[in-house]
Amino acid sequence: MDSNATLDRDLTEELLTLVRTRGYERRDEPFALSSGGTSRDYVDLRRAVARGADLELAGRAVAAALARRGVEFDVIGGMTMGADPVAHAVAMLTGRGWYSVRKGVKDHGRQQRIEGTTLSPGVRAVVMEDTVSTGKSLFEAIEVVRESGAEIVAACTILDRGEDIAPTFEALGVPYVAVLTYRDLGIEPIEGGSSNSSPSQ
Repeated sequence: MDSNATLDRDLTEELLTLVRTRGYERRDEPFALSSGGTSRDYVDLRRAVARGADLELAGRAVAAALARRGVEFDVIGGMTMGADPVAHAVAMLTGRGWYSVRKGVKDHGRQQRIEGTTLSPGVRAVVMEDTVSTGKSLFEAIEVVRESGAEIVAACTILDRGEDIAPTFEALGVPYVAVLTYRDLGIEPIEGGSSNSSPSQ
């Protein structure tokens, strides 16, 4: 195994340990998901990466996973605020730009939905989310980024909690990078959701 592969594996293992210790808990009573489902497995990635060193680790793991897939990009971001912390970390570590997609159009100023780096034709964008269950937020961000004219070169997440998202992106011809999956955590997958929310081509 070459040194880069060993480094990637070590980063992934460190990130998995971080998520387990700082971002995961098993609850007796199911909690409601934003997608409308329920789960006893609670994963809070923003809490997991709330410290500077932990955020840096997550940023390095995402950057390494994108590099391993050969993804060349100019900017990284996604729907606020799930994507924001790690996208900022990746931008700082790699020298790329970051952007953030608002949940709605501002009612003042330039009335735009994308903050940070200006997205336009020719800009290579990665769209990310910290945790993907049904993919709703990820797909919404993709639609907004496409409207800017930027080229979407990959979609990525720190944790994929289901089985439907990867095949959806494969069908669209967009590389999909999940640093961790529900299998790594040893939890049950969250079912369904992508069929009605996948982005149009």
